[in-house]
Amino acid sequence: MAADCVYSIIGKKPFDLVIKNVKIINVFTESIVKGDIAVTGDTIAYIGKIDFPCTARREIDGAGRYAVPGLIDAHMHIESSMMAPARFAELILACGTTTVAADPHEIGNVCGAAGVRALAEASANMPLHVLMMAPSTIPSAPGLERSGWSVGAAEMEEMLDIPGVAGLGEVMDFNGVADGDERLLGVVEAARKRGVIMDGHVPALTGARLQAFRSTGVDADHTDMSLPRAREKLAAGFSIQIQNSFLAKDLIEYVDQFPLQDRIMLITDDVPFIELIEHGHLNANVRRAIALGLRPLRAIRYATINAASRLRLYDRGAVSPGYKADILLMKDLEEIKPDMVFSDGQLVAENGRCLVRMERYKFPEEFYHSVHVLPLAAEDFALKTDLPPEAKEALIHVLGCNEVTTRTKNERRWVPVRGGQLDITGLVKVGVIYRHGCGLEKAPGKEVSLGLLAGFPDFQGALASTYAHDSHNLTVYGTDESDMALAANRLIEIGGGLCAVQDGKILAEVPLPVAGVLTEGEVDELKEQFGDFFRAVERVGLRHSHPMMFMTLMTLAVSLEIKCTDMGLVDTLEKKFIPLVVEAR
Repeated sequence: MAADCVYSIIGKKPFDLVIKNVKIINVFTESIVKGDIAVTGDTIAYIGKIDFPCTARREIDGAGRYAVPGLIDAHMHIESSMMAPARFAELILACGTTTVAADPHEIGNVCGAAGVRALAEASANMPLHVLMMAPSTIPSAPGLERSGWSVGAAEMEEMLDIPGVAGLGEVMDFNGVADGDERLLGVVEAARKRGVIMDGHVPALTGARLQAFRSTGVDADHTDMSLPRAREKLAAGFSIQIQNSFLAKDLIEYVDQFPLQDRIMLITDDVPFIELIEHGHLNANVRRAIALGLRPLRAIRYATINAASRLRLYDRGAVSPGYKADILLMKDLEEIKPDMVFSDGQLVAENGRCLVRMERYKFPEEFYHSVHVLPLAAEDFALKTDLPPEAKEALIHVLGCNEVTTRTKNERRWVPVRGGQLDITGLVKVGVIYRHGCGLEKAPGKEVSLGLLAGFPDFQGALASTYAHDSHNLTVYGTDESDMALAANRLIEIGGGLCAVQDGKILAEVPLPVAGVLTEGEVDELKEQFGDFFRAVERVGLRHSHPMMFMTLMTLAVSLEIKCTDMGLVDTLEKKFIPLVVEAR
């Protein structure tokens, strides 16, 4: 009760916890104050030197460490870790993240409102505080891809009634909004009438079209944060949420001096399992921002009180009286590596290890049977082109890739034609198969949509995944059609996951049995599985700095600039299908 903190300060009841001898980070003044922290129940009652009579049920010596608010991630996706919420929470609590706003559009694409409800239930009653955001754009590019569900105004209303759902998830069809798409605007309006938080995804709009998007009330973006785009978005009244891939020195210099500091946040968006293990969670982004020149106290502000204000969590995000006792103790403000993590006044992690074992959630049985695809054969991955018999070469559309970014260039290149077939030496096929079935019976199909990737000349074999943004159709990369069929069929057999094949042999696999996007495995088991898989990725020849992100984003039809969906090649700027073969001569 509200009076308990007062009673503790005036000596009528003991504090539950006192942390002595710490350097307290004040996110309101961006200053550091030496003193103590007194906690009653789950709330901070007092900060500063305790020079009045009191008692405490537990006392901890902070040993001169910094006391930092628990980190708050204002935009992320639990499913990007491919871990079920319980194990995911254990991992990121140890990194210092105590609150997240999670958009479950991955499982929503597969399982619909039932998936959103299940993830909300699985994320409830944990020391990690989880706000769910109702996925707004399923499918992400209607008419250009198919998923397992479709969201309209009625579906949005249904999701906003789910306990734990706090707002509208990122509106990804930015062109649809700017073009006045009635269905999508109806989804946004359903959320606007509820007065909830509304997130955006606006990588390509500028000028009047950007302002049209902002006029709907959607007021945050986490996509393209090149300096000109970030400047324009801030000027239009957006909150900007900066993920790791957009952290750059010029942007850091700009935001560090921006006059209105409360609209700037650091977020994760997507962090694959292996990067969580190797680098951490939101603390890794804060660390990198500091390394690029952002003042440490400002970087901490971007990942605490600013995020809390955005999420309307007015009692989190600060080490201050009346705020929930989400506190990190750490020796160094540049490393952002907590020695101790408190959530609601309880010690939940210490020295990089979670001390609380979260109860495993039982997902509905149908979530374990989500890959509705008939067995595939090598010939299903053969390019079928209608070329004239006299053709010697053909102009084709290619997804131009490189080893660093996940953005694809729409390349047109001439390739030889031999015996009526394209000579695609040096290119990698990408095949996408709709896996969600048709109608209530989930009748399986097997039609393969094919595209070609450039940029990976050493690729030999096949890689397959049922985790593919955002529709999560079965996606296979390869140079050998038999290997591609083997990799795809293995995932059909085990109910989804990742698989690497070369020379007719399965090199490694990571089962993702829950909706084909999540595993319930333990961290040590996953380390071994992912380690084997990434060694196989290297052996197959996918040379990329972020291979998991790359593999999962080649089907995302709202990401620039050309992608391959289950329905064909898509020019994502023009929102239209394009042919593989442009012309032949």
